[in-house]
Amino acid sequence: MTQDDFNGIVKAAPFFRGLDPQDIETFLQIAVLKRFQPGQVIFNRGDPGNALYVLVEGRVRVFVSGNGTKEQLLRVLLPGDSFGEAGVFLEHGYPSTAQTLDKAAAYSFPGDRIRRQVAEHSGLSGNFLRILALKLADFAHLFESRTIKEAPARLASFILNREEVSGRVKLNFSKGQLASFIGTSPETVSRALTFLKGKKAIMEEKPYIVILNRDILNSLVQGTLRDTH
Repeated sequence: MTQDDFNGIVKAAPFFRGLDPQDIETFLQIAVLKRFQPGQVIFNRGDPGNALYVLVEGRVRVFVSGNGTKEQLLRVLLPGDSFGEAGVFLEHGYPSTAQTLDKAAAYSFPGDRIRRQVAEHSGLSGNFLRILALKLADFAHLFESRTIKEAPARLASFILNREEVSGRVKLNFSKGQLASFIGTSPETVSRALTFLKGKKAIMEEKPYIVILNRDILNSLVQGTLRDTH
């Protein structure tokens, strides 16, 4: 991909949505394009929040771990996704770790400039708050599914929350990473997928999960459908 392609991804990114093209060009002038190798850590939890990133190539996983606890995957990012927003505004730095899953590239925007622009630009501050609200909602769904629901209901909630307009969910990560998302084992994920397919709620067209019956998925999430094996 060319730098023009990367710039196009940034201009279409949710973080810059609705901004005047000239304003976005100004942001691009202060950004640094950084390239990363597979498995490279972009920042660690607790590092100073010196920059906000917009991914333009590859995939990045965001996770937390520490004190001997098992690593917990929070999300997998795709081109156009921004990350590091919270760290830019938190005194104790980034609240999670970001690491590439494959070769990746991202624009790095200086944290001090982002803080200033968010304070001065209503459109940017609105986008910023919207993105943080969506991520907070994701974490709320994540917490609920891992503490309350059984595996098929957790998987159903995951599918519904990430449904695309086409009624499909693209899995850009392994079954092991999906298991980490919903707080279970890869074997349990396989059983949950089999259960949902047996109920004719979904079908697999790799790399997609296709929703066949949204009512069944909703019933599982709401606890009105038996989800045991």
